[in-house]
Amino acid sequence: MKYLILFITCLGLLNTNTIDVGDPSIQAVCKITTKDNISHEGFIKLIEGGYGMFPNGFYFEIAEGEAYRKLYDFNFYNLQKTKNGKYNLGRNSIQAKVAYFIAHTPYHRYSQKERNTIETNTKGKKLIAEKTSKFTYKLFDSIPLFKELPREYHLRYDKHEKLTKKIAIADIISIEIIKKPQQIWLDKIAKAKKLYWEDNDTEDSTGDFLEPTWYHELIQDQKKFNELKDYYNKWKK
Repeated sequence: MKYLILFITCLGLLNTNTIDVGDPSIQAVCKITTKDNISHEGFIKLIEGGYGMFPNGFYFEIAEGEAYRKLYDFNFYNLQKTKNGKYNLGRNSIQAKVAYFIAHTPYHRYSQKERNTIETNTKGKKLIAEKTSKFTYKLFDSIPLFKELPREYHLRYDKHEKLTKKIAIADIISIEIIKKPQQIWLDKIAKAKKLYWEDNDTEDSTGDFLEPTWYHELIQDQKKFNELKDYYNKWKK
């Protein structure tokens, strides 16, 4: 699968708001419908946790030198593509020539200058967008949809891609984050969670004991959802 490298703006960490084990990742069950009217379900990561919250999302090329990024922000839960190539994301509609799924990778470096440029090198096209910190994202022209969870329970697009089913963005007409997953997916989550704790519940464990937060569980606890959303909004400023 073709993928590109994206450098995108994220902010520095707020020391007063992070704890030793960092912030939680948010994962979800997702349904993708393709233009042949076939639905595909599986797991995706919405936010990469750690010492900060780094959302995944979409990157749209609108015109030469013009682009739009939509990252998960606790409000977004679906995307629909119309027959004329327009992407509807809640209240926003984007007429894009090309769309990509973007996923955070954990490596970064710091910069004091903000810029947005498209560069071409031997590895292909990449976007550099800097503000305070510069973080690395991958651009995928297919969505890597996990059909199984890895033993370490955390989804990583830079490590576990072989576990995914790749669905071309060009073939997708809708993407929906599932609020009430079917039992088959709940069973897979429960199994992976059990293995994760078995692997990490020893003195020799190298795990951080911070399991991912699941979207369908989070939205059932409105207080926790709002607290995490408010924290995220403060952190990204």
